Amino acid sequence: MADKLVLSDVRDNIAVLTLNNPPAHCLSSTMAEDLNCAFENVSARGDVRCIIITAQGDRFFALGADINEVAGNDAPTNTKLLARVGEVLNKILVSRIPTIAAINGSAMGGGLELTLHCDFRICIENAKFGVPEINLALIPGAGGIQLLPRLIGLSHAKRLLYTGEVIDAQNAHAIGLVDQVVSDRDALGKEATRMGSLLSSKAPLAYWALKKALLAGMEKPYSEARKEDVRLFGELCATSDKKEGVKAFFEKRNPVYTGR
Repeated sequence: MADKLVLSDVRDNIAVLTLNNPPAHCLSSTMAEDLNCAFENVSARGDVRCIIITAQGDRFFALGADINEVAGNDAPTNTKLLARVGEVLNKILVSRIPTIAAINGSAMGGGLELTLHCDFRICIENAKFGVPEINLALIPGAGGIQLLPRLIGLSHAKRLLYTGEVIDAQNAHAIGLVDQVVSDRDALGKEATRMGSLLSSKAPLAYWALKKALLAGMEKPYSEARKEDVRLFGELCATSDKKEGVKAFFEKRNPVYTGR
């Protein structure tokens, strides 16, 4: 429907969520709730094996918070709003389904933070990136401060956070902020779909185990995280998907996974 701020489409086990709040697709309180609803709906479907998040057009992916909304709120209301946005984005971070940010244009502030919560980031060559909150005497509050240094290293993260500078797609790729740069919107759609199809072909339980192990590595000491690796490996050995994967290997065919 035209009045939805997040459009949803599912084809061939891939769900595409499209931000639809032009021109800048700002992460307003309404957008956050629509994104939450759309993400939960596709995540609950048994046939979805990958989720792609993108936006309408080829100029903006998302430019963060709605400045007019933030300016009109008092401090407690803005704190509550930010906490809610963080809750929604965290669902993407810990999703048991692989996620791809197909970045069709500039991603700033909360828009960039949204992409950081996805497993992979692909962008078009005219996209730009930044966390300009420092220029408003604010800081990112939806996970960017913690996720940026984990992704691109502390030095690169400090430069973006402390200066508020904007970088282009090539520089973003050079520091590891995005995984791939493509020429335009058409190429973006094709590459995101290709990547989504590849991810969809993998065993969903094994992916979920990988995600849990990686998250444990972000939060726990090495020795404790390694115990989690071993525990998860043992659990996977008892699954039907593991049996199917081994059988398909010996039969020299593509496996058919059921998530059990």
